[in-house]
Amino acid sequence: MRYRLITQTRSVKKRFLILCEGGKTEPGYFNAIRNDKMHSNALSALRIVVHDTKYNTAKELVAEAIGKIKEAKKEKNPFDEVWIVVDRDGYTKHPESFDRARANGIHIAFSSTCFEFWTLLHFEYTSRSFNNCDDVIRRLKQHLPDYEKSVDYYPVLKRYTEQAIQRSEQIVAHWSEVGDGRIWTYNPYSDVGFLVKRLLALA
Repeated sequence: MRYRLITQTRSVKKRFLILCEGGKTEPGYFNAIRNDKMHSNALSALRIVVHDTKYNTAKELVAEAIGKIKEAKKEKNPFDEVWIVVDRDGYTKHPESFDRARANGIHIAFSSTCFEFWTLLHFEYTSRSFNNCDDVIRRLKQHLPDYEKSVDYYPVLKRYTEQAIQRSEQIVAHWSEVGDGRIWTYNPYSDVGFLVKRLLALA
């Protein structure tokens, strides 16, 4: 009697690494997405690793991401996509950081002047520039009067996620028409919507 070998194919989940600069706002937001049961179907095809780092500049985050990529390959558990989440907020060496990230296949989710502009896009669209992050937060407090960086607002924000993505795409389109390609100089700006769209299988 001959036996036929039956092999079962198993779908392999894509492995995402997201490095967020020091602080609670960004890693808290992406951990909340990862753990959101409402999006469990969309997220079921992913293994998301959110790495909260002590570093807070684009240069440092890119260097750490490169280290994590090498480490994962050595362990034969590579990442399919690697993202760093960073904002402008006074940092001046973004050109070198963007070039090095691109050369190493690392994606950057960038906001200007700070991550709070992505949060603001959940409630409104604006292309007016902001002087600094405090200026963004003052505008954001028109919608979230008690806003504090250390508080998890994802339960409030998640119902507006698709609007935020659309407005993020709108601000990117705006700068593609009037900008010079150096997104680290744009104000305001956020393409975080692209990363969120990838995570929720909308892209």
